[in-house]
Amino acid sequence: MVLSISSQSAAKEETLLVAPIQGPINTEFQEFGPTMTPDAKTLYFYSKRSNRGYTEIFKSDRKKDGTWDFPEEVSELNSPFDDQSPFISRDGKTLLLSSNRDGSVEVVLPDGKVGISRDLYVSNWDGKKWSVPAALPPVINTEEIEENPHLLGDTLLFTRYPFGKPNLAKVYYSQFIKNEWTKPKLLPSPINDNHATIAAAFNDDGKIIFFASNRPGGFGGFDLYMATIEGESFTNVENLGAPINSTEDEAYIVFQQVKKTFLFCRRVEGKSFDIYSASVPKQENIVQKKLEETKKISLDSVYFERASSILKPESSGPLDSIVDYLHENSDKKMKIIGHTDLTGTFDDNMILSKERAESVKQYLVSKGVDPNRLVTEGKGPTQPMVQGTDEASSKKNRRTEFVLLNP
Repeated sequence: MVLSISSQSAAKEETLLVAPIQGPINTEFQEFGPTMTPDAKTLYFYSKRSNRGYTEIFKSDRKKDGTWDFPEEVSELNSPFDDQSPFISRDGKTLLLSSNRDGSVEVVLPDGKVGISRDLYVSNWDGKKWSVPAALPPVINTEEIEENPHLLGDTLLFTRYPFGKPNLAKVYYSQFIKNEWTKPKLLPSPINDNHATIAAAFNDDGKIIFFASNRPGGFGGFDLYMATIEGESFTNVENLGAPINSTEDEAYIVFQQVKKTFLFCRRVEGKSFDIYSASVPKQENIVQKKLEETKKISLDSVYFERASSILKPESSGPLDSIVDYLHENSDKKMKIIGHTDLTGTFDDNMILSKERAESVKQYLVSKGVDPNRLVTEGKGPTQPMVQGTDEASSKKNRRTEFVLLNP
């Protein structure tokens, strides 16, 4: 199977370039749990490379040539104990991690000794630094090990297993409803089975889930899998195959929208895990080129349901190009202008065009774009590209315009 990075599904085949992440990231120690800021300019991960003997969270900035700079410890997130599994939300304002720092749940071991479980903690970005991590409530944190958090909307995924028994690991989920987390539940079969399942992650629109498992039929020990989400069910479970999976262990895959890149971890024989990337060869960004030249672009490939502001699935490709531009140019603001065709009443079309512009804005926001960078306007039928009510003319007139605003 060959992944289509652009659609985050297997719908369209692409050639993947798989290689260790570029820069001084990987060492003889274990590097695991990669996550990136929404603009893809800063990488976070955890490693035991310091002389303290504990795992710690590190960050690295992307250099102009695309490689990564020498990592530095993130002091405000780290403790004198193990700090692991960083995850940054799509808006870049929330970071989750796993730690057995002071305050984590104690567990009495079979030999009577007391151990400290690893629990989930949350930190918030204030624009300059991360806040001191605070433990999630006891409904989430237990005497078992909680790690590998992943948050999309109000749904939290994480791995849980009994203290010292990672072979029994399973993926759980909890939802944030009425200002509190629900009691975690196991993800149903076929995600969890009789073998270890770890480090689950959604794609951006929550329609696909990725996870790692050592179930039979794989390429090696742990392999990476994907499944389609249909309501509360999971279908079409598929091994990601070569070149991502190998005869070694692979785990912890995340997708970075801006760079159309997957980051994942691979354990090379006789060594610890390293961070790898899987990406498609870079192609010219027509949207970026047009915006840089003319400060605006008009797309007639953003489709809606008939007489509705509901976006059709095929609109995600063109809109993701706008998302990429906004993430890579985080200082830019943009106006979204909706236009309709010349059929229907004037008043209805004015309302519809505004609602469609708002719908496009919400899509961009759902991909991590700050809503304060976006304004909307509806022009209705007042600025047609062509005069005419035939379908060819109407298609040209039904368009969405994106205009860069002066700072």
